[in-house]
Amino acid sequence: MRHGYTTMEEIRDNMEHQLDAYTVMEVGSYGDYGVSIANEIINLAKEFPNAYCKETALWMFDYACRWDRRYTTPALNELINAWLNTEEEE
Repeated sequence: MRHGYTTMEEIRDNMEHQLDAYTVMEVGSYGDYGVSIANEIINLAKEFPNAYCKETALWMFDYACRWDRRYTTPALNELINAWLNTEEEE
């Protein structure tokens, strides 16, 4: 994790003004916040570990939950499980 946040609460409270422009553009280019996109982002972040800011992606999916919680929450949970619940020290 680029900023060292370990919970969604920390990400919600702190990331709004620290968003990574590259990650915003990449995630936003999908135009979708579903589970398949979340899994693709997880895989891309594994393949290119320094390219994506995981906190930014988590913040974006969390923010998208405001409009469609039933569709986006499972995708957010995929990211949380991949990056917050099981991540080892980098």
